[in-house]
Amino acid sequence: MCFSATASFSIAAVLVPLGAYSVAMARQIGPKWIPISVYPMAFAVQQAIEGALWLSIDAADPPTIASASRGFLFFSHFFWLFWVPLSVYWLETDRRHRTALFALTGIGGLFGLSVFVPSLLMADWLSVEVVNHSLEYKTVLIYDGIVNRTVLRGFYAAVVLSALFLSTDRRIRIFGGLIAGSLLVTYLFFAHAFISVWCFFAAILSVCVLAVVMDERRHAAEHRHIAERH
Repeated sequence: MCFSATASFSIAAVLVPLGAYSVAMARQIGPKWIPISVYPMAFAVQQAIEGALWLSIDAADPPTIASASRGFLFFSHFFWLFWVPLSVYWLETDRRHRTALFALTGIGGLFGLSVFVPSLLMADWLSVEVVNHSLEYKTVLIYDGIVNRTVLRGFYAAVVLSALFLSTDRRIRIFGGLIAGSLLVTYLFFAHAFISVWCFFAAILSVCVLAVVMDERRHAAEHRHIAERH
């Protein structure tokens, strides 16, 4: 598979209108659905940033490479670790699950900050290379020499996937299963550019969130109709 500026911009172009529609539908259902409804739009921004990064690499433009790569890492290394458990927390009704999701939100946010902030502040702690038609983000982490990178990746995946699987909403758990599947495919075939490729696949799968929101809107409309008849 070949990744490129065209691929990233194409995904972004598709996700922007779908993301806007997702948020519009969520607003009709209720505020608690808005956090999860922004997934497609957030991925659109992330993919647009990576598209700009591809162009800056082709143009050999170091300042833009530095800013675009850190923009991408904001999403990949911090935002999703914090936002996924938070968005599921707002939807959850089970008290014990809400407690666990609240804890995951804090853990994900703190871990994300510990990974992203050093790369933001230290100019030489992040570099990007094109490897086999994919982008490899080479980061220096404060955990280097202490914790194996595979363990850190596993912890990252555990935070994100656990949040999705903790949901009592079957639709969100199914979405979590799809994300887990994309993780496995990425690990087996694109380990050399794990961050970039997994985010690319997750961006495509974020369309499923729109399907969940639309399904919830349909159920909400049916319930209102039944209530009005009685």
